[in-house]
Order: sequence, then C-alpha cells, then structure tokens
Amino acid sequence: MPILISDFDGTLTNRDYFQLILDRYRPPEAQEIWNRFESRELSHFEAIAGVFGALRTDLAGAEALVRELDPSPGLGQAVRRLQDAGWELQIASAGCGWYIERFLAWQGIEAEFHACPGEFGPGQGLVMRPATDSRFADEAHGIDKPAVVRAALARDPVVAVAGDSGTDHDGILLVPAERRFARRWLADDLRAEGEGFHIFEHWPEIVHVLLEETAT
Repeated sequence: MPILISDFDGTLTNRDYFQLILDRYRPPEAQEIWNRFESRELSHFEAIAGVFGALRTDLAGAEALVRELDPSPGLGQAVRRLQDAGWELQIASAGCGWYIERFLAWQGIEAEFHACPGEFGPGQGLVMRPATDSRFADEAHGIDKPAVVRAALARDPVVAVAGDSGTDHDGILLVPAERRFARRWLADDLRAEGEGFHIFEHWPEIVHVLLEETAT
C-alpha cells in the first residue's frame, strides 16, 4: 500500500498551533523562548514545548485555537478520496498530539499520527511531553521524521512526503522528486538547493497530483 507522510502544522493545516498562541495571546515569555530557539540556545522540542506551556486560557480557549488552524476547503473529503484509492496517510509532527487528535476528529479524518503527547490544564498551558513510548522519539525534535519515512519505505517503495519547515527537510529528500510536496520555508530551502518537488498551496492539491500520477 503506498503511503503519504504529511507534516501537520502548516501542511495539513494552514496555520500553526504555536503561532496562534504567539499571535492571539502574545505571552512575552513565549516570544522570548522562540527567540532563544532561533539563536540556537534551545532545541526545537524545548522551544515548542515552552511556547505551548506559556498558553494561559481555559479549556474552551485552547480548543478554540484548534478551530483556527484553518483547514483547506475539502480537506476531509480529500483525505478520504486518497484512502479510498488505496493510499495510507500517516502524520508526522513535531507538535503535540493533544490538538492533532482534536483537529482530526473535527475534520472526520482517520489517520495514524506520530507526535509528542500532552495535556492541557488552566494555569499550566499545554504541557507537551517527550514521545518516549514512540519508536520514532527524538530528543531534539520530538519525532524523528526521517525515521518515519524510512519505516514507510521499508513497507512500500511508493512513499510521498509533504511538509513546510526545516524539520521536514531530511525526510522529504528520502523520496523521489515527483513524490515531494513542499510549501513555505521548506519550498524555499529545496529551491535554493536545486532539489525537485511539487509546490502546493492547499493540501488537497497533493491528493490530486498523487492520484493523477497513479492513473497514468
């Protein structure tokens, strides 16, 4: 069975949960944490977990941010169309399973996902823990996305990868150019490196390309 491995924040969705925290709540400590990550003082996991932990709202406020992740029109239908055509969808995320699980339920999407676990609590924010129970656990990034891709390739030679950021870079290069899908920072990096890929604006475009390729 062919497999599509998709990043979550900014790829399957059009917004990032951590960026919504920065934009909507503007916790000063969160912006400082992110600045320390950009100056390489913190790992990606430490930075993301720090921003999540700085969220100060109630449960309704934290869940409302899930609805602001801005899914592309027809996202759920596109996923089901892909799966009906015989593809498996896996999500590999450096974010937290707490909001991924809620987003997938909202969109009616059934898919395996690899992300760090966490719980939300008023006064403590979204507490994200290392993915110690996952075979893809990674200390620096939370989830080792290239390892997810390699495991998929061990099952089926037809694997596609979609992403938008630096954490997706090494994994996407493990598959042929015709099955790479990138946007935003990842697209800029691949273009600068002279690497081939499909650029996309909305996630359902990926399904269209994959199923067109399968049909030819």
